[in-house]
Amino acid sequence: MLNGISETQAIMDGDLVPSYRKHAIFSLILTLPFFPNIFSLYLAVVGSSFPDFDHPVQKKNISILFFAGLSLTLGLYILKLPYTIGLIMISLALIFYLSHHRGFTHSLLGITILSTILTLLVLSLYFFLDAWELSEQAILVIIVIFLGLLSWNKRVVILFLLLAALGVFLTPFPGLNLYNIMGALFLGFLSHVILDLFTPSGVEFLRPFSDKKFKKAWAFLLIALWALVAVYYVLYVGY
Repeated sequence: MLNGISETQAIMDGDLVPSYRKHAIFSLILTLPFFPNIFSLYLAVVGSSFPDFDHPVQKKNISILFFAGLSLTLGLYILKLPYTIGLIMISLALIFYLSHHRGFTHSLLGITILSTILTLLVLSLYFFLDAWELSEQAILVIIVIFLGLLSWNKRVVILFLLLAALGVFLTPFPGLNLYNIMGALFLGFLSHVILDLFTPSGVEFLRPFSDKKFKKAWAFLLIALWALVAVYYVLYVGY
């Protein structure tokens, strides 16, 4: 369980980072019109929790992520098994280590890259486990647990994982594809950024092309754009 950040620890630059609870709830709101299934909603919540790995209090957890990925890579390589999962974990750790708080990992380019990397992680996990001839539901539950241990706050991870795993068994999944995975992850990341735009310090939304701080005016703009797309999708595209 890597993500141990608390509201007390998250005080930085005179403002309080919105709690993981707010990020989780807002990610569900943004994602539900497009992905009304438990697994995709879970991915959105996971996406909403990852950007704050660039916070200074996460340095120890980033090290754990790096060495866990390195150990997994070496272990799978020795066993002559696909080791993409470990390489992806190492890549994530390096990105977070090189980023400063509300910089690259909170930018449009950053959340796009991170969404892509996590999509590759989900797909790698799926095909790795599928080779062991597990059922799709069992594979999805294992992915839920793996991502939850990587990203979720230790105080809620057990209850949240139980609910998510139960939801995977009780609700249908429309199929594993880039849209259902990356789309949900990206909306989760975006929801986090939108909330952080409301903080006094703002975020560097166009990093690395600009270090300008964007604030709540951009948050309202992004919410308005999301609302237009969501209404169109629900009315004309449907589920």
